[in-house]
Amino acid sequence: MMAIVRGVFCDLDGTLVATEKANFAAYRAALGEFGIEFTWPVFLTTWGEDSRDFLPRIAPELSAGEVAGVRAAKARHYPAFLGETELNRPLARTLQTWSGTARVALVTTAKAGAVAAVLKHHDLTQLFSFVVTGDDTERSKPAPDPYLLALATAGLRPEDCITFEDSESDIRSAEGAGVDVGRIEWSADVA
Repeated sequence: MMAIVRGVFCDLDGTLVATEKANFAAYRAALGEFGIEFTWPVFLTTWGEDSRDFLPRIAPELSAGEVAGVRAAKARHYPAFLGETELNRPLARTLQTWSGTARVALVTTAKAGAVAAVLKHHDLTQLFSFVVTGDDTERSKPAPDPYLLALATAGLRPEDCITFEDSESDIRSAEGAGVDVGRIEWSADVA
């Protein structure tokens, strides 16, 4: 049993910030550039996955170069849709409270540019001691690598930390690194 929490980690997309609508719109625009229709039901099957994994599955006709092109186009389009994101204010307040006594870090599969844009848009840049993005590890969630990097960066043991996550793949990642998980279930439509 954990006596003192020294590290508090948190996921971004769908946990701290509802980014589903913005991500969908950006991927839809990006895939549209390649003549591929992208629907909300298909998008929902990809939530929590790295685009390197789901793009070849949902659009097998794309070459590796085209997959990279879709990823670049999504990154270009994403900032235009930040107004469609919504902050999970109760969780943000919880993290702010923890920041006085623990290392608070963001652990996400999102790319560094998207993370920086979302944090700036919601004035969260100063909340985190450090950020682990999808650019920082070879394997992303559900592999434990992002959490192992967070633990190493914080200089903490798994039993001294907790994390907040929303998706099964993210939870598997944290648990694979030995970090206890608080599951967040919310939607911007009802929060």
